[in-house]
Amino acid sequence: MLATLRQAGRLPRRLYLGRIPLATLSTTAARTTLPPKPRRNLKEAFNPRKTSIEKGWYEYWDSRGHFEPAKDATKPAVRMLLPPPNVTGELHIGHALMLAIEDALARYYRMNSHQVIWAPGTDHAGIATQTVVEKMLAAQRSVTRQDLGREAFVEEVENWRQKYGRRILEQMKEIGASTTNSREYYTKDEGLSKAVSNAFVRLWEEGLIYRDTRMVNWSAKLQTAVSDIEVEFQEFPNAAGSTKIDGAEFGFLHQFAYPVVDGNGEEIIVATTRPETIPGDRAIAIHPEDPRYKHLHYKHVSHPLIPGLTIPIIPDATLVDPEFGTGAVKITPAHDINDYAFWKRHSKQAAPEDTTSKRVDIPLITIFDNAGKMTSACQVESLVGHDRLFMRKRVVKLLEDANVYRGKFKHNMRVPVCSRTGGVIEPMPQPQWYLKMKPLAQKVKEVAVRDGLKFLPEHPTEQLWNQWLDGIQDWCLSRQIWWGHRIPAYRVIKGDLTTRWIAAETEETATAQLTAEEKAQGCTLAQDEDVLDTWFSSGLLPLSTAGWRGTVGESDAWKENYPITFIESGGDILFFWLARMAMLSTHFSDALPFNEILLHPLVCDATGKKMSKSVGNVLDPLYVIHGKTQKEMIEKYAATFEAQLTQGPNAATAAQKKIREYEAATRKHFPKGITKSGADSLRMALVDYTRQSRQINFELRVVDVFRKLAIKLDNAVLFYTNTVAAQPFTPVDLKTADLTPHDRWIIHHNAELIRTVTSAFESRELHQATEAIRAYTYDTLCGVYIEFSKADIAPEAPDARRNVTLTLLYSLIDTLLRLLHPFMPFHSESLWQELSPSARALEDSVTIMKADWPTVAELPEAGDMGGQEMKDVLEILDEVRAFNGTGTVRMRAESEEYLRSMWATLEKMGKTKGRVTLGETGQERADGERWVKEW
Repeated sequence: MLATLRQAGRLPRRLYLGRIPLATLSTTAARTTLPPKPRRNLKEAFNPRKTSIEKGWYEYWDSRGHFEPAKDATKPAVRMLLPPPNVTGELHIGHALMLAIEDALARYYRMNSHQVIWAPGTDHAGIATQTVVEKMLAAQRSVTRQDLGREAFVEEVENWRQKYGRRILEQMKEIGASTTNSREYYTKDEGLSKAVSNAFVRLWEEGLIYRDTRMVNWSAKLQTAVSDIEVEFQEFPNAAGSTKIDGAEFGFLHQFAYPVVDGNGEEIIVATTRPETIPGDRAIAIHPEDPRYKHLHYKHVSHPLIPGLTIPIIPDATLVDPEFGTGAVKITPAHDINDYAFWKRHSKQAAPEDTTSKRVDIPLITIFDNAGKMTSACQVESLVGHDRLFMRKRVVKLLEDANVYRGKFKHNMRVPVCSRTGGVIEPMPQPQWYLKMKPLAQKVKEVAVRDGLKFLPEHPTEQLWNQWLDGIQDWCLSRQIWWGHRIPAYRVIKGDLTTRWIAAETEETATAQLTAEEKAQGCTLAQDEDVLDTWFSSGLLPLSTAGWRGTVGESDAWKENYPITFIESGGDILFFWLARMAMLSTHFSDALPFNEILLHPLVCDATGKKMSKSVGNVLDPLYVIHGKTQKEMIEKYAATFEAQLTQGPNAATAAQKKIREYEAATRKHFPKGITKSGADSLRMALVDYTRQSRQINFELRVVDVFRKLAIKLDNAVLFYTNTVAAQPFTPVDLKTADLTPHDRWIIHHNAELIRTVTSAFESRELHQATEAIRAYTYDTLCGVYIEFSKADIAPEAPDARRNVTLTLLYSLIDTLLRLLHPFMPFHSESLWQELSPSARALEDSVTIMKADWPTVAELPEAGDMGGQEMKDVLEILDEVRAFNGTGTVRMRAESEEYLRSMWATLEKMGKTKGRVTLGETGQERADGERWVKEW
């Protein structure tokens, strides 16, 4: 049958069917249990804005197991780890960029005979998920988590997670992400959770985890500490004046006076942007060399709001700038990170054993509770029980009544807010669990020197990485929420006192660690209520997904899956995730979890602004793929506020305001909505944009550039298939065929394309591949060779010449589609199948995913890439295209025969408005003519 097809000219000799022998291919394309293999109707003009050639391919690939590690792979395994999106997440343009890059690499390695394991997964996202479910419960049932209790609430979250948690993984299929779905993980899976608990216990036993009270970022709305990555800053320039957050006025500096005790009316004026903290003031700081205050060192002032309370005046050169303001700073040690550091330097309470430096009595008074309300410790009865921010005006009024208020002034402010809630972050001292990071960081640096660690981009990433490791601070591990990995630590309780802590995977194991004396005294155990920071479990993923569980005496089987080959991620989480993965995984394995770090840029809008829903410039990749009208975009956004609109007038008003703002911004940024462009065009555009190494200023017009490239390729394939359908040909061996100058020229450029694209993958500079493919398709293959070949494949052309040209054209298109596949998987697959329908499209198991990656060895020798003849013809073509008058081309002697044979083609391609004739050697010009090209 194959011989018959070859004789009919429908099947070239060289077939790229992957590594599956023809004899073993399935001949049953449709199975009742599997989705059918899609077919492309080549009679229908391709336009992703009107038709979908992407539908069905993902289901086909996945159902046939093409994403699974190839059992017949001949090269070392490539292991990849998908940075896990939150279970609350929806696909955004940053995810699309990450997937486009990682999927391109995965497909490249598969086609190069590597076994590829690309594990997908989701993160339980403690704070984010708990927040979503709490809002849902409030809207649907008017209950809080406290109403339900911990066990019932955690069950509610798990139910929500099972219903919605894989939504983003389903969305990723539309991008074409070829993840190894049998290796899917979830950070709270039983095995991964076991690894998390055992890692904590081992770090505790090694003395690296400890408990301490320190200043943290406290979210009053969430009632938990949050990490630095969950804190954003709102800027208030002094020209802006009043701006409100949570109902409180920001953007002003308030001045008031502290009367000096026995100072005969002398006072010290201080200033604050946070009047609500004044009841917690317990010292005044001045610069030791400031002549205005030298006589007041270690004297006292009277607190203006708390009768009978005096606080010390303490010299400190670290905190105070004598040139700023009045040169005096109020100290609220429990509610400001700099003031807390001051307290540690100067208070007796912070270092009772220190007898070498002058320390004074400075109590650490917390005047806000975990919900942000004023406590009785503030000693101002009218403030107790009220929200601290709502009390800002009342404190100012109390200062005015005490005749110590000295006015307010516009002031630059940078206010920390919680990215989850938008609420103001409150610095507060809280007892937390901490991990000593310096030993872990030092080991990473040592192992990196020993084993090697590469960065892309190298500069300034490597320098920043080492600087961060050198200056690393201990990591606050605990979060005061219910959803997450509960900290495996147990209080040993004697009466009402906690006498010590035991870290153990289970309560049974912890009980076994009680001493005989503790048992005799009736001591009990209680597990800590806190959960671990989500980044802790994420930091163990290279180990935990490999099978490591951290148990004593476990087998080394996990080492077969560790380390991963490289990690690709956004630069914004280099330190929050990648560095922590490196430190935790290296600590437990003595090997880096990866030896290569690839960072993609941040995707911003066309003007360079960060994408934000409030600004209205967010670009949903699914909108780009499927298209979206303005009305649909606005309606979808408004639907996210459905619950808030039912939660009372204040919540409804806030929601309506955000909807109006989004609507106005959407009409501005997307006046015509977003046009359907398909996944392939978006993927290739995003990869092409990575030439901008730090920030992508994304424009939809670039997606359109690659939509047009897809159409160009479509037309090239149609040209070939229509030609063959009209008159079949007999394939020939190109390595022994008689080649024209333009044949040799295109073979040379095809070889250069293979080298460039392959090199781009090996160097991770994928944009070099997208550039080369686009330039080759337009300027070389379609712009020159196909035009030159039309005369060679015409029905009247000699059979020998026609057979060579069509064999070469098939090879060129086949090679281009294989090179294109990592970037445009859907389009390349659909076209590649139809190049040889009987051998590909009608064979269920055959896919471009398993085809061999092109190599230069496949090609015949290019020789002199067409020699002087081809060079002359291309130069003439450029001249003819630019010519508008009448004239003559004078031939070079060595190019005469070839130029004469190509002249009709050049005339058609030139499309000149004037008349250009082909002259003889030595011919004189006619009147009114000039030479178009002469030598």
